[in-house]
Formats: sequence, C-alpha cells, structure tokens
Amino acid sequence: MLVFHNDANTSYANYASNLSSMSSATTAVTLRFASTVATAVANDSVVLTVTAGQEENVMEALAGAIAESRSGMTVVASDVSGKTTYLHHAITAVASISVDSGAGNFKNVVVGLFDGSGAAGTGMDTAHDITIANSASGSLYTLPVTGATSTITLPTSPIDGFNIDFVAEADNAAHTITLLGAFEGIVGLAGVAGNTLDNTTNVVIAASKLKIGDTFSIIYSGSAGGYKISGSFITAAAIAAN
Repeated sequence: MLVFHNDANTSYANYASNLSSMSSATTAVTLRFASTVATAVANDSVVLTVTAGQEENVMEALAGAIAESRSGMTVVASDVSGKTTYLHHAITAVASISVDSGAGNFKNVVVGLFDGSGAAGTGMDTAHDITIANSASGSLYTLPVTGATSTITLPTSPIDGFNIDFVAEADNAAHTITLLGAFEGIVGLAGVAGNTLDNTTNVVIAASKLKIGDTFSIIYSGSAGGYKISGSFITAAAIAAN
C-alpha cells in the first residue's frame, strides 16, 4: 500500500498493484492509479513536487521501492508538520491529490474572499488578497466584491499545465485587482475579442470594471513563455497589461 499526505488534511492510499503509470515534467512526477471505483477509463492521480533535474531519479527510486517492497505500507511522501518524510531526498512536497469519483468529472470550487476575513494558507489571506498554490490546479475560484485593492498571487514555481478558472460572482467595487505573473493571451472586452496581453509582468483588472459573470482562465507553460490567459469581460477596458 502506497500512502501520500499533504499538509491540507488530504491523504491518499492505494495498492502498488493499482499503479498504472508514472510520468515526469519539470519539477514534478505524476503517479496514476487505477480508480477505486468501477469506471473503465478513470484514474486517480498524485503529483509530487521534486527538485529540478532529479525527476528521473525519483521515478527510479519509486519503481525500485515498489518492486522490492517487503512491508505492507510505504509512506511515499508526507508534508504533515512534525511528520514530514519522503521516500527520496529530491521529493519536496505532495503538490496535488486527485480522486476520480466515478460519477463524473467534478471541478473543485473555491469561494474567494476579498474582505480580509480569510485565514493565511487557505488561499484567501488577511490582506484582501488571494494566494494560489500548485495544489489548487484545476479549481474554479469565485471572485466576490472587493473590500480593498487586491492582489491574486499565482505559484512562483508553477508546474507545467497548472490551470485555474475564475468567475466573478459580484461586481467588484472601486478597487483594482492585480494578477502577478508573466502573461500573454487575448481576452474579449465588451463582446469584442482581441485585447492582447503580451510579455507582461502582471495584469490589472480595473476598479469597478469586473462585473458579475465575467470569466477568465489561466494555464502555465514554462516552454511557451509563462502564464497564458484568456477570458471574457462585459466592460471595455476591464483588464490591461501593466
């Protein structure tokens, strides 16, 4: 039995015999397991964050540990404070745990807070900002009315393929929202596509310009220049490169 713990009260365990594949990307190793439910194409997955340049060594260590296992249980990675342990020294974190429910493809929804009431480390901190970790990849963040000038901070060391969707659940107030990161992409404004955001250090959503239902998506590709952004805003001049 292979066991994984992150430090957000999420754990995963599955039999080594259910491991269907492993693959690597820069600073990441993904393990895919046959789903614990009866769907033919479903897979559970665990993404490990690893030291750059050590991806192949981690995969070999995992394969060796699985092949030579003499114990009933092996903790591959644990981020839990006071109980941190990693099978290989180059494994540094459990980036994400995804479990297929067998009932459909569900998206994790995070209710964003811009009123300063969030707790640090939960994705909504106490300074009217949102900080997003690699482990939140694939999630939908809802954006409420802003309580002050706000910042959305994306991972500083993102994994290739990291992606987040955003939707405004209310009009923002007279406060800007800054998205930190190097962006390129095209967004539609007031029903017209073609506002280009390219080679930016950040993009800014203008005060009073984010309207309920506005949406935008971000995906990261290290080999293609950083974060890609696309979206649709009902108001002209809603978002611009800074």
